[in-house]
Amino acid sequence: MIMGGRVVDPSQNMDRQVSLVVEDDRIAGLGGLPREGDRVIDATGKLIFPGLIDMHVHLREPGMTDAEDVRSGTLAAAAGGFTTVVCMPNTKPVMDRKEHLDILFDAIQKHALVRVVPSAAISLGLEGRRLTAIEKLAAMGVKVLSDDGIGTENMALLHEALGRAASLGLPVLTHCEDHGLRGRGVMHAGDCAERMDISGMSSESEYRAVHKAIDCNRKARAKLHIQHVSTRETVEAVLRAKEMDIPISAEVTPHHIYLTDANVEQSWTDSGPDPNLKMNPPLRSEDDRRSLLRGLADGSLDVIASDHAPHSREAKKSGFIQAPFGVIGLETTLPLVLQLAEDGHLGLSEALRTMTVAPAAILGLEAGTLVSGMPADITIVDPDEVWNVVPSNLQSRSKNSSFLGWKLKGKAVCTIVGGKIVYRAGI
Repeated sequence: MIMGGRVVDPSQNMDRQVSLVVEDDRIAGLGGLPREGDRVIDATGKLIFPGLIDMHVHLREPGMTDAEDVRSGTLAAAAGGFTTVVCMPNTKPVMDRKEHLDILFDAIQKHALVRVVPSAAISLGLEGRRLTAIEKLAAMGVKVLSDDGIGTENMALLHEALGRAASLGLPVLTHCEDHGLRGRGVMHAGDCAERMDISGMSSESEYRAVHKAIDCNRKARAKLHIQHVSTRETVEAVLRAKEMDIPISAEVTPHHIYLTDANVEQSWTDSGPDPNLKMNPPLRSEDDRRSLLRGLADGSLDVIASDHAPHSREAKKSGFIQAPFGVIGLETTLPLVLQLAEDGHLGLSEALRTMTVAPAAILGLEAGTLVSGMPADITIVDPDEVWNVVPSNLQSRSKNSSFLGWKLKGKAVCTIVGGKIVYRAGI
């Protein structure tokens, strides 16, 4: 039994102080007093949430375990309050066939601390030429398709993938990018890039690809999900698609909500801009950032996801131009989302919905709720704990956070998966 805390569960429109009863691996109900022999967690002064879901995570296993692996990545997830993560397929080898996925499933079974939902690639090798055997992958338990890391520019192939996914009920998580328009850009194409004489990535390279993906889904009517939205035009395109009843959902990351290309310029030192501010899509303009906040508020954007993309210190030390794209985020997402609520951009329940109810519905998971009978996936949060984002405070194997040096408020102090405590600190 968890007692003394404030239970906030958007799935039940609940926000009140009440005890939460867990029996074995399930939620047993609300209210009451502990019985003799019950284990009690005192959550006085804490928030109790349904276990958080991050539907965009790179665990790097197999093939890139110098940056992260299933064990270290799920430890970071648990420390960040996440009980379920969806891992992307752009590993080495790519998750595009049974024998490759078997490697990942084995690692998950042996080492995962939280629930891991693997995504399979849309195309073989993520090359955009030939579809994977989607039906066979689904039969072996794959629940998600994605082209993350590269994107699919072959619209005929994407249309076929959406049609097959629709017949199977699989969501398709797509990285929308026109590589021709992107060129060799490494940051947002704007005044900051011009002043620094750095090649820019246009907003058009994202939203043109989004328009094409939406057009593909007019007839296919699959569960199309747009990953890491970064531009005003993309937000507008998603909203129009929803108004036209085209099935679509979209996510935004904390770094795109809080940072802009001005932060890249301001980070300039003798060695250039901070490589921990380099990601794809890049940090955009202030106008784009404000549009993302409006998109969360009006429902255009459904989900906040970390796009946790670990890279080793050595890889990021190569400088802004040469460093790989990507930043970590599993351990900083929760406090940054809580800050959105504290600043009045979203209500607490609305903010929490983006990491519980919404991703659970998109992914078709039995998760994101504290309804009686559901899996006992629970996140207990100290909303008042202030902590510094420094490498020694991060559980991820990699430390490439855009928020290094920030002081954040709010932290998961107990993460429970299937009734078992997988992370505990300060409670």
